[in-house]
Amino acid sequence: MNLWIYAKSSHRDSLENVRRGSTIANALAEFSPTLCTGDYRAASIAKETMDVKNSMGVDAMGNLPHTMQRLDMLVYDNEDVTPEMHQEMSEFCAKLYSVGKDLPFDIVDESYFKENKSHTKKGVFFSDDDYDKWFLNFCNGSKKHDAPLLNGNYFFLDTTKEYEKSFSEVTDEEEYKAFIKSSEYLLCGCVHTCLESLACGNKPVFFMRKDKLSSNVKLISKYKIPLAYGKNLDALMQDFEKVIANYPQTEKIQAYDFSSLKEEIVAVFKEYEGLVPAMDYSYSYANK
Repeated sequence: MNLWIYAKSSHRDSLENVRRGSTIANALAEFSPTLCTGDYRAASIAKETMDVKNSMGVDAMGNLPHTMQRLDMLVYDNEDVTPEMHQEMSEFCAKLYSVGKDLPFDIVDESYFKENKSHTKKGVFFSDDDYDKWFLNFCNGSKKHDAPLLNGNYFFLDTTKEYEKSFSEVTDEEEYKAFIKSSEYLLCGCVHTCLESLACGNKPVFFMRKDKLSSNVKLISKYKIPLAYGKNLDALMQDFEKVIANYPQTEKIQAYDFSSLKEEIVAVFKEYEGLVPAMDYSYSYANK
């Protein structure tokens, strides 16, 4: 019996699901879980920059039963799962957990809660994805601002020189955690990254991307994280400065307590200890 974690990902998506999945994998490290992602690059990123020990790409969640064994356990973070697929996976697994139902969306890796001193006044992070180059066009023609931009993992390689025209520097995506920790004021288009910044004791400012819907925006209101607006980068940065000058009191985010989940997992391991899954079990969802 093994523990698996699945996080939706693709080059058209942010890595918010993967960051939550990595948080879970690290918190449950004693069970040697494997984090599976929707694309192979995300699996590598999780291992290289999110401290995940075991990761792999599986293309789609429907392929998991070809990798897992019957009666394994699964935690998944995938808003695209249908009730039918959830039911199929529930029948396949000894225990099934869904982020957003059994686990909250606002879980942040414990490494962000450790004592940290900011070194940079301001920083900007849009997202890991910009497939349609919406943010690049948003920045086009702006003046150069006195703030660094953290590059996105899925940004096109040829965009760095363009962003250097709008920001004081472009920081490599491998420096994600250090950048989030060190930026006292972070202008950010990702909800989960705002939560990580908040956990560090820093002051995130959220801005809503217009190319697609952002996930879990209700958490911005829950933690009273301020918003900045602008029709282009210059206007957005001007509003960002106004927010900095009158930054409000935010709600404190707490590290999630995984102790109950760990106890459940231990109990399941003991319950099924020594059992061998039937070899004739047929899982057909992936082929439907």
